[in-house]
Amino acid sequence: MPTYYKLDKIVKTGTSYRAEADKFFIIKAIGTDITDKVTVEVDGKPAGDIINSFAPLHKTESNVLGPFDLKDKFIVVPPDKKFEVTSSTSGKVRILGEIGILSPGEAFPGDLMTRYEAQFDDFVTYLTGSVSLGTDEEWATGRELTVLEYTPKTREAVTLDSYVMVKVSGGTITEGDVGIRFEVKANPLDILDESMGQLGIDALSMPYPPADATEQIPFTLEDKPITLPGDTEFKIKAINTSGGALTPASGSAWKVEVLVVAKYKRV
Repeated sequence: MPTYYKLDKIVKTGTSYRAEADKFFIIKAIGTDITDKVTVEVDGKPAGDIINSFAPLHKTESNVLGPFDLKDKFIVVPPDKKFEVTSSTSGKVRILGEIGILSPGEAFPGDLMTRYEAQFDDFVTYLTGSVSLGTDEEWATGRELTVLEYTPKTREAVTLDSYVMVKVSGGTITEGDVGIRFEVKANPLDILDESMGQLGIDALSMPYPPADATEQIPFTLEDKPITLPGDTEFKIKAINTSGGALTPASGSAWKVEVLVVAKYKRV
């Protein structure tokens, strides 16, 4: 049986690393200081994507999440395999988990080989979307804006069971002003009648990212995941629920941005 030690290392973009002949990594959590997409590659193949917003290097007052827990989508780097992190921006990535050391003549564990072979078709990634109105354009009451549209391909499946973040800029909003609604096949996963309350989930309850100065508690779908089989249309919409027109700051435009952490699987 391999001997295991703690893994907590910083790796850099643009650098190729290689596991030693008798050692391997099990990457269970990951974070970065890069605000563009970061892809983890093992043996030249992508095994997941992250970004600083939901997977920062450290837990700080400006992002209280800390490195992202990959859970069952952990990344395996077997002995003698190359690995690197790639991005359009230079920066650092923190990998946490376990270092495994094999005894002389010992085989690489079968369960880890199974995960290694699966990780290129079954990994963590994320979806983003945004929508903007015109400069100085009011956001009419009840007006719904489509922020994100996504449809997995026929032989793909996506599960949304982690963080969802929303950022509304261009002016000031308060609780009750903007609701965020999920739709699957044009069916809102929400109430339909305002007599039951505000439509959607309040935008300020979905911090982007969670921070001391705004909202420390992240919004997550972990307890109520959304499963999207191939060819299933998914949308996120933002609706003005304030009861009146929302006016942007002078010379500015309303903009709504969303980020959704996703588990992708090629089937």
